Amino acid sequence: MEQIDEAIENFIGSLKNTDIYKEYRSTLEELNKDPDLKRRVDDFRQRNYNFQQSDDIDLNEYDQFRSEMVGFRASDQRVDAFLDAELALCRMIQDVSFRITEALDFE
Repeated sequence: MEQIDEAIENFIGSLKNTDIYKEYRSTLEELNKDPDLKRRVDDFRQRNYNFQQSDDIDLNEYDQFRSEMVGFRASDQRVDAFLDAELALCRMIQDVSFRITEALDFE
């Protein structure tokens, strides 16, 4: 298990050295400089997560939310940059997970 732990630590270091991770951290640090804006972004992220996890979505409510958030993202470049960077990081993590699962023939 020590060999795996060492490989994981090295892999994490490699992930942290990617442009995707560095951009995420940079945009997060910028967002954290404005606590009110960070709170509003976190609220958006929570609401978006709740919609994604819901089995019973009110489409009118969701459309209203999406319209509101398009305006929110357009109103402040820091919001748009952070959400784009967060999505890129999530996609990278998903890709890594998918590739590991495929390589192990895990069904």
